[in-house]
Amino acid sequence: MNLLIALLICAGPVDGEVLRQLLAVDTSHGGETKALEPVAQRFKSAGVPVQILESSAGRGNLIARIAGTGAHKPLLLLAHIDVVPVEGQKWNTPPFQPSEKDGFLYARGVSDDKAMASAIVAVALELAKSGQRPSRDVIVALTAGEETGGFAGVRWLVENHFDLIDAELALNEGGNLQLDESSQRVDQVGLQVSEKTFQTFRLTARGKGGHSSVPPTDVDPALTLARALVRVGEFRFPAHALPEVKGQLAAAAAREKGPLADALRSAAASAPRVAPADEQVIGRDRVYNALIRTTCVTTMLQGSPQDNVLPTAVEAQVNCRILPDESIDSVQAALAGAIADPAVEIGRVDAFGSGGASPAGGEVERAVRAAAAKLWGDVRVLPILQAGATDSRYLRQKGMVAYGISTAPGTLDDQRKGFAAHGANERRPVRWLPEGTNFLRQVVHELTH
Repeated sequence: MNLLIALLICAGPVDGEVLRQLLAVDTSHGGETKALEPVAQRFKSAGVPVQILESSAGRGNLIARIAGTGAHKPLLLLAHIDVVPVEGQKWNTPPFQPSEKDGFLYARGVSDDKAMASAIVAVALELAKSGQRPSRDVIVALTAGEETGGFAGVRWLVENHFDLIDAELALNEGGNLQLDESSQRVDQVGLQVSEKTFQTFRLTARGKGGHSSVPPTDVDPALTLARALVRVGEFRFPAHALPEVKGQLAAAAAREKGPLADALRSAAASAPRVAPADEQVIGRDRVYNALIRTTCVTTMLQGSPQDNVLPTAVEAQVNCRILPDESIDSVQAALAGAIADPAVEIGRVDAFGSGGASPAGGEVERAVRAAAAKLWGDVRVLPILQAGATDSRYLRQKGMVAYGISTAPGTLDDQRKGFAAHGANERRPVRWLPEGTNFLRQVVHELTH
């Protein structure tokens, strides 16, 4: 028995087995139903009502419900089991064959978001088998398609089966359990209370087309678009620190060293204003830069369908992550101003809706603080802004109070190196995965006892 299985079984065989099963199924292009069927069988065997609802063929969403006393309104435990593709990435281990190496578990989805899904299953089954009724119904939702906008998963459920997931409180991905540099202790617990808005813009430049042997001498749409993309790449949205970011910057200053630590400390003290000198330093760090400003980056390009054909249109998709106090309209206007070329059309790709926010403080934050203190003592607990996007936005739009937590501890260094969510060689320290499940277990206990 290797270290991975041994450690996970010590924490709970259900957790380890479910995680291994989920990671072994490629859900990067659908196929969630296949991954969920063994999980559904576990709930059936425990006597828990469960169903898999497909938004389309193979795009399954599992819903299970553990009945409570009704003293409080329901709690929703949400995780997605789809993952981003691995095409074009260089992996040192097979991405859909969970592998333990040098103390890490490598697999696509181990940090985003199958570790949380397996933790939810373990905690929910323990609750169902305990014989004790929680103070509120506990709803489990393991969903499809989050990485492509939630259209096959949470958004579809909200539009078609909201009664099955309607809850007072929701715990979803989006927080963090950050380890120190040595990976020996939990250094910070982040409770996500807000997130950036996800919006992609399509930039298009048009030409006359024709044969590549006679290229245009007046207007080349590829060059027009290239100039626009350079301007987008060089443009910086104004920096400022939101209230939920102020604490993140102050906490980061205690971890970092040298000029970066000084700039973070100064920015936290001057928030919401970020002085130009501090912004120059913070802006060079990809993690902290994303916390203090809206960002836009080119992610996709498309031109001619063949190399000897001149394109009639050249397109680029620019993905923006917008701070909660800024609007999609204002970002589009800022991009148009930076490009300053009427020959470049700017349109919107599917809108996913505002990221939204949930109030800091309250019973969820109290539960997180109590759970963290019980497991790790005097650890720092912070409300945080999530630079990415989650399905919580759809729940918040329906009036649900949704928060992001994590069950997969990791280091900031791994995030910077690209070993975290969406990166090649996605990984998490094996020894800390059981601790992540314990954290969720304690939070749920605090909210349901």
